[in-house]
Amino acid sequence: MTKDTTNNHQPSSMSDHDMVEIHSKLNIEKHPPTKGFLVAPLVFVFVFGCLIFVCSIQLAHSTNQFQLHPPTDIVVLTEEEKETARLDRKVASGKKVFGLRCASCHQANGLGIQGQYPPLAGSKWVTSDPALISKIILKGLKGEIIVKGEVYGASAAVNMAAVPITDREIANVTTYVRTAWGNAASEITENEVSLFRAESEDQVEQWTGTQLVDMFPSVFSN
Repeated sequence: MTKDTTNNHQPSSMSDHDMVEIHSKLNIEKHPPTKGFLVAPLVFVFVFGCLIFVCSIQLAHSTNQFQLHPPTDIVVLTEEEKETARLDRKVASGKKVFGLRCASCHQANGLGIQGQYPPLAGSKWVTSDPALISKIILKGLKGEIIVKGEVYGASAAVNMAAVPITDREIANVTTYVRTAWGNAASEITENEVSLFRAESEDQVEQWTGTQLVDMFPSVFSN
């Protein structure tokens, strides 16, 4: 005889209310183990946050408010100090021009090369009338000259060509040579050089020693 098993695997019917009751019980059973679990981590978070706050304040005070380029202390200079600093910058610039344009002949020590290139140290060609040295740079120099009792320029090979530099560079380099190696002459300004350039416009060729001696009699009278 065959046994009827068609209903053995049919799920028992369950209402929506029963399902809600079951889920509610499961939730009640699940949550109690987590009670108080977040208390300790919250304490650590609070303490850690306080530390970050305190460290941020300390860093702000020790790193100039986190500025990439913190401000430097303002130094107030007197008018005399400003003038000294200005002249120092001018002389330093002139020294660079001298090194590039003049030192190969007149030497870095300003003593020149005996019989070829005249010395600039202790020379009245340098330290006397500002127009003299400025005009030599502007137009050049050829022929014989006497510097500190020695004759220079006897050979055309040592003639000096005009130096193609600006009025500011001439003012800087002349100021440098007039104050270097024991020289103690006055500064030459850019405006003065501009005037000397205008006065020399008609001079096409290099100056000769004779021309310059005649132009500056007070320099060479002694």
